[in-house]
Amino acid sequence: MDYCFGCKTSASWINLTILCSVLCMWTTVEGWSYFYSNTTMNWNDARAWCREHYTDMVAIQNQEEIGHLNSWLPKKEGYYWIGIRRVNNVWTWVGTNKALTAEATNWAWREPNNGKNGRSTGDSEDCVEMYIKRDMQPGKWNDERCGKRKTALCYTAACKNDSCSYGDCVETINSHRCACFEGFYGETCEQVFKCNKDNITVPSNGSVVCTHQYGEFSYNTSCQYSCAEGYRLNMSRSLTCTASTEWSDQPPTCELVQCQALSRPERGSMTCSDPLGPSSYQSTCVFTCEEGYVLSGSPSNTLRCEASGTWNSSQPFCVAVQCPTIQEPENGIASCGENTDVRFSYGNTCSFSCVPGYRLSGPSSVTCTSEAEWSETIMPRCEAITCMSPEGGAHLKSQCSQSLTELGPDSSCSFSCEAGFELQGVETIQCSEDGQWNEAIPTCRALGCPALEILTNIQISCSPSLSSSVSDLNTRPFGMVCTFSCDEGHELQGALSTECALPGQWTSTPPTCTAVRCPSLQAPENGHINCSDSEQAYNAQCSFTCSQDYSLHGHEVLTCDRHGNWTGEKPTCQAPPAKVAAVASGVAAGGALTVSGLSLAVWIMKRLKKQASKFELSSNSDIEVPPQAYKNSIDSLI
Repeated sequence: MDYCFGCKTSASWINLTILCSVLCMWTTVEGWSYFYSNTTMNWNDARAWCREHYTDMVAIQNQEEIGHLNSWLPKKEGYYWIGIRRVNNVWTWVGTNKALTAEATNWAWREPNNGKNGRSTGDSEDCVEMYIKRDMQPGKWNDERCGKRKTALCYTAACKNDSCSYGDCVETINSHRCACFEGFYGETCEQVFKCNKDNITVPSNGSVVCTHQYGEFSYNTSCQYSCAEGYRLNMSRSLTCTASTEWSDQPPTCELVQCQALSRPERGSMTCSDPLGPSSYQSTCVFTCEEGYVLSGSPSNTLRCEASGTWNSSQPFCVAVQCPTIQEPENGIASCGENTDVRFSYGNTCSFSCVPGYRLSGPSSVTCTSEAEWSETIMPRCEAITCMSPEGGAHLKSQCSQSLTELGPDSSCSFSCEAGFELQGVETIQCSEDGQWNEAIPTCRALGCPALEILTNIQISCSPSLSSSVSDLNTRPFGMVCTFSCDEGHELQGALSTECALPGQWTSTPPTCTAVRCPSLQAPENGHINCSDSEQAYNAQCSFTCSQDYSLHGHEVLTCDRHGNWTGEKPTCQAPPAKVAAVASGVAAGGALTVSGLSLAVWIMKRLKKQASKFELSSNSDIEVPPQAYKNSIDSLI
């Protein structure tokens, strides 16, 4: 059976009902039509029948609807299925799957009773029936087992698909209304709210793009802001036009991207360039380290603030350069400090020492430099303590307790000399703990003759010659032969040579050298002589002068040469020509001279003059003239 709001009833109930049902199904009048079945059925069949012939089973939504149905529907059995069912223990409207609201409920007294009547049969009370025209509690609800048979109560919706433009069509008794969606208004929700487009401003260093869903700058228009590279919005959400005709927020601004502030690394420095602002987009920072330190922790020494607000790499830090690992020398110890982290780092020093019985050869310490190299290129080593091989002078023989390469502490060496030499010093020396001999290495002194006492003007040549291996230069070895010679102008007096023979005596005494003597010179007649040496020996010089009125004829100075000869003839002092004439005159007066005698005198004068010219020689002349030559020439003339 059905009932149509807006349709008129008549006395012919059945015919009018059928006619009204037909009209309500085909008419577009805005009325909500109710229908009920002529037969009873279970809840599931009832809903299927409603959906097949009408819109759906009636879902009671308010008290007004309940009152209307209770007054309109026939009593019949008084029980009608309605579109409410328990799902997961929640009472829910069919078709909407919405939970039943408190104001829409109309439960009978002590109902619902939690389905207790159906526990034994397995058919729990999950469906709802409505009492119609009962004496008690008309219009109330009761939870009932869904398998029971009751009258189906259906409805046909008045709302069409195009009833409301932007809203929900809400069925009402005898009518419907449009519940507009947010942002819309009007009888059919055809009008949309708008926002002021002037409130959408473009930020500095940014841009905005708006998307209009229902018209320009109308409800739900979304304006998305963005910033230029290196800038970011102070808020990330977009602006939306709300149903209140106000934008959802104030327009954002584009702020310069900031990177996290960097700090100067320990043992290093940082130099930054900030074209837009400190630690902001496009800022660059260059890192350097002090001497002996290098950058670590970043692939680059330059960091750049990127548009994302992060530096392009991690911040570097400075670490000390590392020198190669030092190995302890064999039989030695390397001390590089207790901190293992910096043992081989820049500035750290490693010291070396040796175990007892060894001494350090090389540097006692090395320092790690800024070039990551040790200050010494050659590392020290520990050498066994040994004394140097006791190499003495010539003619020294040694005998040691160990080999010469293993003369360690407590080793000893004994010494002796070759024949003809005697030991000077201790016979035995011992190697001490510090690698030094306890005594000086002895030497060998040659046994032989005493040194020759050589007078002046004598030369000596000995064979074999003396060498530095002979420690006592005042001793001459056996077998040495010495020969003698005199200086120039001297004559040897004695043996020409001598030999050192046993038992340490020379075979002859050293000779002497005496100066060569020249014939004795006398002062010339009417003259004077002055000699540098009274002995008139080698290199002696005699100078001559004449008395007044006499002139010197011949060399003024004569020198005794290396052969014992004077360098020239003895000079004479001659009277002037007047005196010669007087002598001749006296002879004539005495009858001793004739004319021929005068001629002889003239001849003699010429002869003397020629002889004087003949012996005018330099004092350095090597011409040897016998001492008697001058005398003989005079005698021949007389």
